Amino acid sequence: MIGQAAEVVQTGDELRERQFSSYLGSMLLSFCAIESFSASVAFTMPTTERFGSFDFPRYVASRRFWDKLQNLCDVVGHKIDKSQGLFQTIADMQQWRNLVTHSAPYRIESTTVADITHAPTKLHRNLRAQEYTRKVDLAHAKKFYEAAVEYVAFLKDASGIEPRAMAKYTV
Repeated sequence: MIGQAAEVVQTGDELRERQFSSYLGSMLLSFCAIESFSASVAFTMPTTERFGSFDFPRYVASRRFWDKLQNLCDVVGHKIDKSQGLFQTIADMQQWRNLVTHSAPYRIESTTVADITHAPTKLHRNLRAQEYTRKVDLAHAKKFYEAAVEYVAFLKDASGIEPRAMAKYTV
C-alpha cells in the first residue's frame, strides 16, 4: 500500500510540470478550437442560402489566419477590431501560439563575447525573440478558453450556422 501511494505522490517539480503541461495544452487547444470552428462554418456557408455567394475557394486559398477570419467576418457583417475585446484576445492568442510553434525545444547556453563590436551577429540575442512560457498559467489558460467559447458563440449567432460533426461506427 505504501509503495503504491509513494508512486502517486508527486514532488513539487512534478506537479508544476503537470500543471504547466495542462495549461499549455488547454491554451493551444483553445486557439485550435477557433481555427477549427471557423473552418467548419466556412465549409458550411456555401450550402446555406444566406451565404450561397461565400467564396469558399478564396477562404481556403487564404494562408494567413487573420485573412480567414476577415473573410468570415466580412460575410456576416462584422468589423474586426484587434485593439479591444474578443479580437484583441484572439490576436494575443495567435501571437502566443506562434511563439510556441517557433520555439526551440532546448536551452541555448550563454556565450561570453569578449569584443561586442566585432562579434558575429549570430551571437547576439534576437530582439524579437520572446518566451512563451511566461504566459502559461491558470489565468491565461482561462482567458484563452473563455475567448474560444465567446468566439464560437459570436460566430454561431452572427452566421446562424452551428456545424456538427458526427460519426457512426458499425461492426
